[in-house]
Amino acid sequence: FGETVAQIFEFLGVELVHKTAWEKDLKIKSLEELKRPRIDVVVTICGFFRDMFPNLIELIDKAITMVSDLEEPEEFNSVKKHRNELKSALRIFGPVTTEYGTRMLQLVEDSVWKDEKDLANAYINSMCYAYGRDVHGIEAKNLLEGLLKTVDVVSQTRSSIDYEITDLDHYYEFFGGLSKAVELVKGEKVEMVIVDSTREREKVESVKDSIERGTITRTLNPKWIEEMLKHGFNGVQKIADRIEYLLGLSATTNAVESRLWDKIAERFVLDKELFKRLRELNIYAAYEMLEKLLEAERRGYWKAGQLRQEVEEKYLECEGVLEEKMV
Repeated sequence: FGETVAQIFEFLGVELVHKTAWEKDLKIKSLEELKRPRIDVVVTICGFFRDMFPNLIELIDKAITMVSDLEEPEEFNSVKKHRNELKSALRIFGPVTTEYGTRMLQLVEDSVWKDEKDLANAYINSMCYAYGRDVHGIEAKNLLEGLLKTVDVVSQTRSSIDYEITDLDHYYEFFGGLSKAVELVKGEKVEMVIVDSTREREKVESVKDSIERGTITRTLNPKWIEEMLKHGFNGVQKIADRIEYLLGLSATTNAVESRLWDKIAERFVLDKELFKRLRELNIYAAYEMLEKLLEAERRGYWKAGQLRQEVEEKYLECEGVLEEKMV
């Protein structure tokens, strides 16, 4: 979280000052020092961040308020400009106080969304609660939508090598969901970037490149697959989860190329020996994989061609076995 907070302060033109080990203050950088205009931010948080780091919420809110109150021309201070337009300096949004995530996850998991607008609306309705020093979970949907119309770039910091953005549903939920929400209210797609600080030198990469790397090096990696299979039933479920996450990323980022879906089908379905092992260890998860592949094709994310027939055949086979089990 520290790197993300530092990124927010850099955009605002604010510097963190350590007064003591426990006490921190903020210093405003001058425009002469910045040599650029101040950049406004919309900060989205999950319920865990809300509950664990109220001190950081207060600090970010304080920084935003300080910047919005500066005696500077609006063309050099977009925080002030948007505060004046929207009559609010609140910039931190998350779920209602009793929730930790969005309703978007359930839509993707259960395949009960009609189109991408459903996902964007679910994100906005779940994340429209404002937080700050004296504000805790106040509904502010109109303010959030007004701010989303001003967004040009959606960024996500990846600071741990433990997870690629294809390894957790929270990436498509929060990162992808925010981008899709901006697209809905603004009427145009915005740039999505991953700030990767997992090595000594940070790099900024496109969401497309990040998804491709995660899919190839993790989900499709034979070594990773073999390690998952050692965990039997649960391991196969983890593989199926990654395919679900890829569908979620397809829907929220529109940055998953069709050829990645080709590779998924070739690895897990056309490889008859591997598919047999998946099915024997966990036919329910194997069925889910086939289901998500067909859904990706049906929704237009995958140009399956002749591969569809083979996936469909395996799907019907598994369906028949599962029906027999239920009798």
